Amino acid sequence: MKLSVIICAHNPKLTYLNQVLDSLKSQTLSKDQWELIVIDNNSSQPLKEVLDLSWHLDNQIIIEEKLGLIHARVRGVKESKHEIIITVDDDTPLFPDYLENALKIYQSNPELGIIGGKTIPIFEETPPGWLNEFYTCLAIRDLGNDPIIRQLNKNETATSYPDCSPILIAPKRECMLKFIEYYEQSKEAQSLGRRGDDLASGEDNDINLFIYKSGYALGYFPELKFYHIIPAKRMSKEYLSKLQYSMNKSWVKVLSIHGISPWKKVSHSTLKLRKAKAWIKYKAWKSEPNYIKWRGACGLFEGLSEIK
Repeated sequence: MKLSVIICAHNPKLTYLNQVLDSLKSQTLSKDQWELIVIDNNSSQPLKEVLDLSWHLDNQIIIEEKLGLIHARVRGVKESKHEIIITVDDDTPLFPDYLENALKIYQSNPELGIIGGKTIPIFEETPPGWLNEFYTCLAIRDLGNDPIIRQLNKNETATSYPDCSPILIAPKRECMLKFIEYYEQSKEAQSLGRRGDDLASGEDNDINLFIYKSGYALGYFPELKFYHIIPAKRMSKEYLSKLQYSMNKSWVKVLSIHGISPWKKVSHSTLKLRKAKAWIKYKAWKSEPNYIKWRGACGLFEGLSEIK
């Protein structure tokens, strides 16, 4: 069993990406146990011109012209050749033993289909005191020091999103190939995800749910630790309110696609009234966190008005 490490990047900040690459250089797992694939998702400056991957003999930099994280993910899986896919974002340096631990986990737990772990945030500036209320949307998560595994019983139907679903996903390649087959036939799934600077999301949630509903186990393992670099602009009211809106809107869509939405569709004609009531409920004028939560509620309403 070997690993395929895939980094998807669109116009990345090179100082961050180089930290990610440095973290991969320092992995305790021997480099002959993993390949390195960088998917350049149509960056303005081709990454082949600025990255030196010569330190790893089994490396590729591949251009995926179709913009969107999911398209880059799919391309990376298709180009990979090993049993386990380790996705690494362009701002998430890994702890030195991440790859070694991921391999051990899969070798010890054959029922697993996708795994993830613990986020350690690196704030470029001192964060505001209220930021921890929005850690989830910033992909900052710590579920404790014990592993958590969730798997459906035979003939059991999923009724909710698994609480241990990975943030930085590390799936089996066989699971991703099955997901790709589903994805390429689903217009709803294809409507999810980020494209360029758009903050819409949902593609990884879709992957998690598909693998879970296919009978594989999902797992959280605290030894899979990675950093997430958080620049100052991502801690601003403007960014977080936009992020909350987009994420809640796509969250509704993902749950609806998989038939586990706890909410009912709402009429588009009621949106203005719902948003006005939410403005009062959240006291959106009183503080930055209140305003951000209100924008999240607006995204939820928008999503509920668009589901079928």
